Amino acid sequence: MPEPVLASILEEITPQIEAILPEMADRLLPAGKDIIRSHAEQLEQWAAQAASGQLTEQDLAWLVRSRMDLNRLRALESAGLSLVEIDLFRQSLTRTLIGLLASRIAA
Repeated sequence: MPEPVLASILEEITPQIEAILPEMADRLLPAGKDIIRSHAEQLEQWAAQAASGQLTEQDLAWLVRSRMDLNRLRALESAGLSLVEIDLFRQSLTRTLIGLLASRIAA
């Protein structure tokens, strides 16, 4: 995923993370960047498929949600986050990714 796209995702998610979990934002933001980078190729492929009409926006949302499942974020537990905090982070990151990818389809 190109750095400008990654930067815009982090720009969108930073205020959300700071509002939801301000005391952990310094640990969550790098984790979010790593999660997005690790799935960047897949996210780009899905965005291209959605833009060409091969996937609907609902398909895209389902795929992103499945990729951001709780099991993949369990590593954050070792950073001192509770399961509730991890789930809040996952939801915020997922909403941001879906919104960004959906806006790329419309463009």
